[in-house]
Amino acid sequence: MAVKTGGTRRGSTYKVTTDSALTNTMIVDVTGGAGTFYGCECSAGSGAFMLRFYDSTSALAGTTVPLFSFLVPGSSVFSVNIPEGIPFTSGLSYNATQTDSDPATTTAPAATSTLFIYTT
Repeated sequence: MAVKTGGTRRGSTYKVTTDSALTNTMIVDVTGGAGTFYGCECSAGSGAFMLRFYDSTSALAGTTVPLFSFLVPGSSVFSVNIPEGIPFTSGLSYNATQTDSDPATTTAPAATSTLFIYTT
């Protein structure tokens, strides 16, 4: 896991969080508090996976209900942009698993993927 927070997106005021080794490990409160989720980009390795985001500073995989989820196709570049944003009140946490029926931390994505998250 290599998570780095900082920077801007194309000269904007978004905070950019980069995870260059996305796994099934829960990354808790990556934003350090409340904010707004404006989108993400993911360069996926082979094999599709579910990317889950949580409004929680103590998210537990398989227990905490996600705020929203995305199915990321394998061997692709996936992106979602939400101009109005989705607010979160605690802190933004996330993880990834191979299937929707496997929300716990048991099955990591099949290959290394990189994730960029845009928040305020």
